[in-house]
Amino acid sequence: MLKGEPLGVGQERACYVHPDDPDKVVKVQRGGGDKQTRRELAFYRWLGRRGDVSYDHIPRFYGKVETNLGSGFVVDRIRDFDGAESQALWWYFERGYPLAEFGPYLEELRQALLDNRIVFCVDMGRFNVLFRRVSPGDARLVVIDGLGNHTAINWLDNIDYFVRRKIERRWRRFATRLQRYSDEAMRGFAAEPRNLDPAYRRAV
Repeated sequence: MLKGEPLGVGQERACYVHPDDPDKVVKVQRGGGDKQTRRELAFYRWLGRRGDVSYDHIPRFYGKVETNLGSGFVVDRIRDFDGAESQALWWYFERGYPLAEFGPYLEELRQALLDNRIVFCVDMGRFNVLFRRVSPGDARLVVIDGLGNHTAINWLDNIDYFVRRKIERRWRRFATRLQRYSDEAMRGFAAEPRNLDPAYRRAV
């Protein structure tokens, strides 16, 4: 039984801590739309058929479930090594951390998406990417939402050349949006932008 306040609420889904496993969450449908859920389930089925994917930068999928709040599916809960909830990039922007602080992590994420042929939706944004501290001296970015392909014709995703082109094209749009969001937030911190903890700062 799902109870308590959700960890997060989006346009179509609410995310709850799994009642039997605090390291997992249940994404439950809310409202009438299920486009995101259908897209994400199709994406995970595709990954499952491939069987050659690293889950360092996306949550692992554990299947569909029926709950007291409706149909849902189970994925990893993304937390830091100390148990704290990992925060989205937007959380950092709002507190004065410029996008440049995350440059090396973004490049690592871009390469991981390309290497694993992980397609993401064009509307993936600042709320969908978390900065996860995996140890006292290491971190990575994890995409928790906006995964999958929103286009009807996606058979080309099985061909490496075409899927890489799609990822690169969408990444450029994503990077442009991130820069715009960061610039907007940084106007209030222009004189004193903040830096990540030295243990997590990486050279560009």
